[in-house]
Amino acid sequence: MTPDQTQLLRSPLRTVEGLDRTLLAQCGIADVDAVRRIVNRPGTGLVVTARQGNLPGVYRWACYLVEKGYDRPLLLDANRYGGNRRLPANTPFSSDWLGRQRELGLPVLTDSGYVGWGDLDGLVAILRRTAMIGDAIALLPLHLSWLRVPSARDTLLRQVRAFAVPVAIIVEYQADPFGVRGVVDGLIELLNCDVPLLLLRSDISALGALCCGAVAAAVGTRAALRHLYPMAPQPARRRWSRPAPSVVVSGCLSYKRLGTVARTKRRHPDSNLWWCGCSTCEGRDLDWILHRPERMRERLSFQHSLDALVELRDELIGPDPQRDQLTWRARCASAAYWRREVGWEPLPALDRWQQAIGLPPSDDPAFPLHRPGRSIPPQRGSERSTSPE
Repeated sequence: MTPDQTQLLRSPLRTVEGLDRTLLAQCGIADVDAVRRIVNRPGTGLVVTARQGNLPGVYRWACYLVEKGYDRPLLLDANRYGGNRRLPANTPFSSDWLGRQRELGLPVLTDSGYVGWGDLDGLVAILRRTAMIGDAIALLPLHLSWLRVPSARDTLLRQVRAFAVPVAIIVEYQADPFGVRGVVDGLIELLNCDVPLLLLRSDISALGALCCGAVAAAVGTRAALRHLYPMAPQPARRRWSRPAPSVVVSGCLSYKRLGTVARTKRRHPDSNLWWCGCSTCEGRDLDWILHRPERMRERLSFQHSLDALVELRDELIGPDPQRDQLTWRARCASAAYWRREVGWEPLPALDRWQQAIGLPPSDDPAFPLHRPGRSIPPQRGSERSTSPE
């Protein structure tokens, strides 16, 4: 690294100004207006994700939001790493893309290509170019192995420390990557690199990242934006339809299809898992959304889910990240317990987070396992409110 590059890296925090353990809603262009009304509150923000090649649409929405006075953190994701037309990591950044973000006064997120398995040259190319820019966040869309495989993880950590630029990571996998052994451990090690880190395109594990020190983490408003899926063979031409909407079940730290929630509620009607006091549900059981017209269900589902996630974030995040880790660990244990109680399959990510965080010494009074308040929904008609752990 040249002296000039080192000079650029002296204040990496200036590129993430305004992001302080922020929960971001990652949405597509069509979702922005509805999502903006929900997340325009302290501790929240937006990531607007381009549909393959539609950068002009992202620019228009960003301009609209800024002109209308949206003053929460706003990030733009070019999404050049996704889909079957993804670009490789060594693809040069677009100066127009970087410049437009600066003009709008936004954090500058690079339009990186995909960093495949063993693509060290591509990884270094993204980090080096970001360092030379001086005011950008390096977007790293990573093959799962970069966090899972110890040798690849060590290489990633070494390069991130060497270039010392803020990074935003996205992890590719056909399901939840944080359910794979070693991935949560890799994320926590990366969070301990003393480099500002954002986690994008995630699901409820975004809350775990915030509890472990991420400056921001994004949850997708739709299933397609909660994961980076591997490239797939082109399917035969057929009519495309959206999957049925899913909702956050807070007590289980899970997204579940509305129909699944309704069926499980019929089997376990006395569980308080289904009751929700968010500003969308207003004290109703979650299956109320299923009884609304079909055209409204998706909008109401993501409104509830974002409200529920913001409430969870507010319960979990405090001034002490180490205490927050233990709070998150306890909530994962609670959620695993309640999934068993209602007969849902185990969620591997809940176990991975517990294993990676571990417990403090039993004689250490500085770290109680629970914050004040309820971590397990009580059974209706009972006084039970403690965790099984």
